Amino acid sequence: MDTLLGPLERAVMDVMWRRGECTVRDVHDEMVQSRSIAYTTVMTTMARLATKGMLSRDTRGLAHRYRPAVSRDHHARRTVAGVLTWLFDEYPEPAAAYLVDVVDDVDDVTLQELRDAVARRRREE
Repeated sequence: MDTLLGPLERAVMDVMWRRGECTVRDVHDEMVQSRSIAYTTVMTTMARLATKGMLSRDTRGLAHRYRPAVSRDHHARRTVAGVLTWLFDEYPEPAAAYLVDVVDDVDDVTLQELRDAVARRRREE
């Protein structure tokens, strides 16, 4: 499965996606407005996110500057694909049954788009 984010990592990435390039201090200053969190905790989390490929780090200056390495949309798509792949590999019947239940509640246009996508996929195989 692809990189799943824990709650703190997600909170840091939410700040990064909203602000773009910033320092650990910038992220900490924003996060401390709504929660009690140590500067070193934010620093460690951002370093780990860089190791995971979620953030890129510029170490040229005194204060390291970080920026998102992937967009929120890209991460969401990658995460959903990873979770669904894992579910279908590990629990194919319940996963398929759940999707059928969910798909049954969508409007006719979306349902037709799904049918068309399945038909295209089958033709490609």
